[in-house]
Amino acid sequence: MPSQERIFVTLLREIAAEQGYTLTPFSQDWILRFEKAGQARHTFGFNFEINSTTAYMLAGDKAAVAAVLQHQAVPHIEHRFFINPNRSTYVPETGHWPAILAYAQKQNYNLVAKPNEGTGGLGVVRVTNQAQLEKAVLSIFQKGQSLSLSPYYDIHNEYRLIMLDGECQLAYAKQRPQVSGDATASLRVLIERQLLAGAITQAQAAEALEQHRDRLDEVLPAGQTLTIGWKHNLGAGSAPQLLDTNPLLELLLPLAIAAQQAINIRFASIDIVEIEGSLRVLEVNSGIMMEHFVQHQPQHRDTAKAIYARALEKMFASR
Repeated sequence: MPSQERIFVTLLREIAAEQGYTLTPFSQDWILRFEKAGQARHTFGFNFEINSTTAYMLAGDKAAVAAVLQHQAVPHIEHRFFINPNRSTYVPETGHWPAILAYAQKQNYNLVAKPNEGTGGLGVVRVTNQAQLEKAVLSIFQKGQSLSLSPYYDIHNEYRLIMLDGECQLAYAKQRPQVSGDATASLRVLIERQLLAGAITQAQAAEALEQHRDRLDEVLPAGQTLTIGWKHNLGAGSAPQLLDTNPLLELLLPLAIAAQQAINIRFASIDIVEIEGSLRVLEVNSGIMMEHFVQHQPQHRDTAKAIYARALEKMFASR
């Protein structure tokens, strides 16, 4: 996202002006330096100088987070790690393919393949057969250094909790894009209408058409809704729905705190999924990006701003 479009930068500039920080940007606003009372702190991307380097690196590694959560008995989604074969020093002589196939067969080829260090749902692919698996593995290794494989689950709901020093700053559900039937238009037409209306991107429309390829000529009854995407990322067409004091938050919060404590991270967003009535941690993210949240919920712009302001205050209180 170009720097002039980053809500993150705009909010931090406002906070600096209001609270007396001297702000110096570098690298097209990707690095921001804040100075006050003889001290200096930085943000890098969407990361604040508040987490330890180790916590930052753990959060950026899906398989590492899963391993630590497993050790701490925190319910989570499994991520199996495979390193790029170009890193031959760390690859066994037998290669990865036998282990990848064995894992895929164990899961009946019902998998999700993703870059182990990726964010925002980029490069995340659903796999249902060996040909798709080969294509996904090749594509991910062409672009990055590592791969994660996870079982595919029919995720009923996904939630994000933004946590700062054990306290929830913001919690919302991620509502996947839907179409609503009118008793005349086919599912194919309804998806195309969403695309033309700008509600979904061309890539999202293509994924929806592939996901529902066996029922594209079906006409939905009037008022019946159908979820057309399997990804819950806000950048992939989902919309945030605030939880506020929802009783569900009381169930989510202990799991988010457990995940935060497991990797000793102070400022993070914790993604939690609901699968057949049980809650599990999906990912932990150290970069606190609220671009899509504010775009979907402009009335809560001040909420995002207040969270960033508290993070800045915590940064300067450290050491």
